[in-house]
Amino acid sequence: MYLKQIELENFKSFGGKLTIPLLEGYTAITGPNGSGKSNITDAILFVLGPKSSKAIRAGRLTDLIFDGGKTKNRSDFTRVSLVFDNTDRMIPWDSDTVRLTRHVRVSRTNSEDYSSYFYINDRKSSMSEFDSLLTKARISAEGYNMVQQGDVTNIVQIGNLERRRIIDGISGIASYDQDIGKAKEEREEAVSNLERIGIIMNELRAQLEQLEKDREAARKYLAAQDQLDLAKAQLVHRQLETARAEAEHFREQIARHDEAMLSLRKRKEDLAAQIVRLEEEIRSKEAEIEGKVGPEYRELKESIDGVKIRLATMSDRIERARDERGEQESFLASFKESLGENGAALQTCINAIAETERSLASVQERLDAAKDENDRIGDEMKDRGGEHTILQNRLQELDSEIDEAEREEHEAQVKVSRAEASEDDASRSMASLDEQVQSADFEIKDAEWNYQQVKKEAGPAGGVAAISQRILEDKGREAELERQKEELDSAVRRLSNEYNALSAEKKAADRFNRGSAAVAAILELRDKGAMKGIHGTIQELATVDPGYETALAVAAGSKMQAVVVDNDDVAADGIAFLKKEKLGRVTFLPLSKMMGGKPRAKAIMVLKETLGYATDLMDYDQRYANAFWYVFGDTLVAESLADARRIMGGIRIVTKGGELLEASGAMVGGTISPQNIMKFGTASESQLDRVGSELRAANEALESVNLRLRDIREEIRTADNEMRAASVGSVEASSKLGRLEAQIRELRGNRERLSKELEAKRGRFEEASVELAATRSALAEASSRLEDLRTERRAVRDRINEIAPAGMQERMSKAREAVFEINNEVNELSRQMYDLKAERKGIEAQRESLERQAASVQKRMDADEADIKRYESSCREAQVELDALRLIEREMEKGIQGLRDDLDSVRGRKYQAESEKSNTADRIETLEGIKAGTQASLEISRAKVEGLEAEVLTVRAEVVAPLPSEEEIRRTIRSCESVITRMGNVNLRAIEDYDERKSRYDSLSGDCDKLRNQIKDLTDLTESLNSQKKGLFMKAYDAINTNFKEVYAQLSGGGEAFMKLEYEEDPFIGGLMINAKPKNGKLLRLEALSGGEKSLTALAFIFAIQEYQPSPFYVLDEVDMFLDSVNAEMVAARVKESSSSAQFIQVSLRKVTLAIAEHLIGVSRPPSGISKVIMQPDLTEVSKYESESLRKQNKVEDTGKG
Repeated sequence: MYLKQIELENFKSFGGKLTIPLLEGYTAITGPNGSGKSNITDAILFVLGPKSSKAIRAGRLTDLIFDGGKTKNRSDFTRVSLVFDNTDRMIPWDSDTVRLTRHVRVSRTNSEDYSSYFYINDRKSSMSEFDSLLTKARISAEGYNMVQQGDVTNIVQIGNLERRRIIDGISGIASYDQDIGKAKEEREEAVSNLERIGIIMNELRAQLEQLEKDREAARKYLAAQDQLDLAKAQLVHRQLETARAEAEHFREQIARHDEAMLSLRKRKEDLAAQIVRLEEEIRSKEAEIEGKVGPEYRELKESIDGVKIRLATMSDRIERARDERGEQESFLASFKESLGENGAALQTCINAIAETERSLASVQERLDAAKDENDRIGDEMKDRGGEHTILQNRLQELDSEIDEAEREEHEAQVKVSRAEASEDDASRSMASLDEQVQSADFEIKDAEWNYQQVKKEAGPAGGVAAISQRILEDKGREAELERQKEELDSAVRRLSNEYNALSAEKKAADRFNRGSAAVAAILELRDKGAMKGIHGTIQELATVDPGYETALAVAAGSKMQAVVVDNDDVAADGIAFLKKEKLGRVTFLPLSKMMGGKPRAKAIMVLKETLGYATDLMDYDQRYANAFWYVFGDTLVAESLADARRIMGGIRIVTKGGELLEASGAMVGGTISPQNIMKFGTASESQLDRVGSELRAANEALESVNLRLRDIREEIRTADNEMRAASVGSVEASSKLGRLEAQIRELRGNRERLSKELEAKRGRFEEASVELAATRSALAEASSRLEDLRTERRAVRDRINEIAPAGMQERMSKAREAVFEINNEVNELSRQMYDLKAERKGIEAQRESLERQAASVQKRMDADEADIKRYESSCREAQVELDALRLIEREMEKGIQGLRDDLDSVRGRKYQAESEKSNTADRIETLEGIKAGTQASLEISRAKVEGLEAEVLTVRAEVVAPLPSEEEIRRTIRSCESVITRMGNVNLRAIEDYDERKSRYDSLSGDCDKLRNQIKDLTDLTESLNSQKKGLFMKAYDAINTNFKEVYAQLSGGGEAFMKLEYEEDPFIGGLMINAKPKNGKLLRLEALSGGEKSLTALAFIFAIQEYQPSPFYVLDEVDMFLDSVNAEMVAARVKESSSSAQFIQVSLRKVTLAIAEHLIGVSRPPSGISKVIMQPDLTEVSKYESESLRKQNKVEDTGKG
């Protein structure tokens, strides 16, 4: 492949059309300065397309258009074509000739604007296609196959680092640099993400610790609530069972009554028929007797009948009274049985009340004792002066007011929580709908925009789905970053609070330690890092429960300020420092020398009677165990002085109140001010530094997240713009228009529906907001009032502390706590007493009712007894009267005895039947009354059952048999309600929040593992890429260096030259040095050579690169300008030799070069201003050009030296 010809039209100084034929081998182009000879090489570069227009000596592409010469008739376009012989298909184009054309035309409307076009064999193409073809043919406008006038000078003038970068580009490691840079960026991002996630995980871990406690409380609360719900459900089921049994009992009673009444009614009907028959028989007998005796007998019989009737009536009444008395006796026995059961229940209740009263009395005694103690302390304080009395009275008032204010605040918080939940629900719904409306608006606009784009049949097809996916992914990343921002905000707030607390604690400790300048100085050495191996004081290295702070501080005494160090060398250095600075003395505890110990026998024997060893009641690193043994030994901690005295002697004991009993028997005690107690675990400078570092890291991570949020949102906006700019192709425009029209209609309908729903939700939200504002205002007022009261109480207490004697306030606090706790017990027992008394009252009321009913029954029995006696007296009187009438009757019936006996028999049967009928009717009436009452009770029971059944349906708790007794269920309900009341406010969302945070924590933990693996993989990848990069670079470097040595030796006629890396182990941190030793000269660096030697060496370097990356043709533009004749000839000979394998086109004014070249092209520029091309010019004329050029060159060099 070679360049056959160059076709120019209106290019720079070449006006009109011009074709420059070229041949294989070595072609030289010459001409006077300003003739336009270098414009030919510019034309080649113009087509090959360098990235900068400066490479072709133009400020902008329109400067390449012919300016009109002398006529100033400027052209509005330029066109250049390079015609290549491609018979070897080096250019991957299926043609023996390849014409690459570039055309630039100035806009007709704006002279500053232009258009650039590319053609391959007159087919429209692009710059990227040019690059692809030429790269495969090993031709590049940016490579060293195009050597311009300044390239040689540039190699001489650039620094070593820039010179090495030439090898970077030649070796092809640019792609490695990109990959390494990308890997480093990804690794830095992964490290940043890991650090940020670590901060978030620390914050989540702190939240989880609190949420775990809240979750446990919530679980206990829910368990109690579930047990309460179950008990209530059991109570409903138990009541339902009772009601159903009662209703069934009533139904059974009604059935028995119906059955009895049916039998009685049948018997009554039979008796009525029997009476009718007997009456007829009596009338017949009486008529027969009357006919034999006369009318007096009838009158007598009527009198006898009347007496008999009266006697039968009285007998019947006696019988009924006796029956009723029997029933009443049965009722009375039942009432007495119920009274017995009632009495047993009453006695049980009375016993329970008595037991509770005894417990209450006992607790009340304790309460009275605690109150007396509190009053005594109060009296003691009152005795101190009037202000104490006023403050104590006010403190009691404040306690009551605060209790009431806390209750009001709790109620307000509940209302606010409900209102917030309501508003939050409405807000989420409204936000969701608003987002849907906005989404619908966007979708409508997007669909309308797509519709217009399709309608215009403009823009590239496809791409919308990819952009949409990108937007979706970006929004997902945005959501994750927003979540991280919230979590980092929380971490920053927590760390700020922790830092402020540690700072305040450190300042307090510093003030306390001001008297110990020696300890402070040693700790300062540690904090500044001036002395290694200092761990801290005993005070710093342990944490203690506040309840044991006083005891352990007293037990440690001055040893709390002992300093723990690594070894005795550190201790010796510290002592020397203190002596030198004359700061005082410090006790050092070198861990390498400290020895532990074992508790004494007596300490072991009495351990169970104490709270434990002092060393067991604090937290510290076990590597300090021997140091803490030195401080505390086997010191025991007792609850009180009385407890300590019981076991004292031979062991060291300290009480929680601060009394110290030595093993010798010595006792130390009295008042101790809390302000004078040193606190364990005081914040050190290192802790402040650690928290401060974490706070700075959290702030930096937050800032990083904010920046990434800004970037991702910018990407989303950019993607949105791309989405709007995207369009569909014109091939399926008609079908797409139809679909888009249907989509727009559907979207608008959906948008209208969403808007209506949004308006409704907005109304709900406004109502919820008003309610929330009101509840928050009430809560704020309640909280403000509560805070004011608490502030006043703190002020009162602080004032009491100020004026109270040492230890008095602690006694008063303990007394108040005792009063509070015992008062709770009194309240609980009082509540139980109230329930028991209410139960007793109910039992007594039941007893009174039973007694009233029993008395009523007894009264009715007495009345029945009196009636029986009265009726019996009347019966006796009637019987006497009847006997007299019977005597008269017998006198009158003598002779008709048989008829009379028959009549009496019939009448007896009739009376018996009538009596039985009357009794039957009474029994039926009684049963009907009883049935009516039972029916009413049944209806009441049915209603009760229906109500309980409906209530059962609302019960969610699952109830299984067997059920406890109703009393046991009620006791469970009271117990659960008491537990729930004592728990107070419980964060029920803690369970859900804990699970959510735990899931988030576990997810982030997994992300950390992935990031660590990613960092490791990226580190390995970077190392691998650097290794490959270095290998590729060294391969190119070694090859070019070998070429350079050979080429320089050839060009210099036997000189020596070589390249050298500044850092061979890592070539990329240093530059490339070139050293040359001209023939008969010294070995010098490139910068120390003469001007011509520099140019020759630079050319040797360029030729070495060309040999490493051979090209089918080369362009050299006046590269021999600064060479003397000898060197110029050597360069020309070298080019002539290389032209056997490649085409060389060289612009030169050197006669020796033109003499060696195989083909010559001359360029001149007559007065018309249009350059002309002359094939095979006159060398004599060329010599004149060369002399003139050399004079100008020498003048420039002389000026530079001057």
